[in-house]
Amino acid sequence: MAQPMESESKETEAGKKSRIQEKVGKLGSDIDTLAKKTGDEASKLAKNINTEIKSISGEIKSIDVKDEVKSITARVEKLVDTTGDSAKKLASDIKTDVKKLVDKIEIPISKKK
Repeated sequence: MAQPMESESKETEAGKKSRIQEKVGKLGSDIDTLAKKTGDEASKLAKNINTEIKSISGEIKSIDVKDEVKSITARVEKLVDTTGDSAKKLASDIKTDVKKLVDKIEIPISKKK
C-alpha cells in the first residue's frame, strides 16, 4: 500500500518541476519581448511576468525566496522604462536571476525523492 502513495508523490514532484520549467521558458521569452516593448504594452507584460514569478515562488512554500522575487520583480518594473542595449542587458540579467531562483527551488524538490 505504501508504494502507490510513494509513486504518486514522485509524479506530483515531477509534474511540479515540469510546470516550473515551462513557466521559466515562457518567462524568458516574455522578458526578451518586454525588452523590446514600451508604454502600456510594456506595463501589461511586466505585470504578467511579475505575476508568473510570484506564482513560481508560491508553488514552493518550503523555501524562503521573498528577497529574490522582490529583486526580480523590481528589475522587471525597471525594464519597462529601459530601452536599447541597456534593456537587453537588464533582460539578460533578469533571466539569469530567474534561472537561479528556479535552481534554488528545484534543489529541495529533488531532495524530497
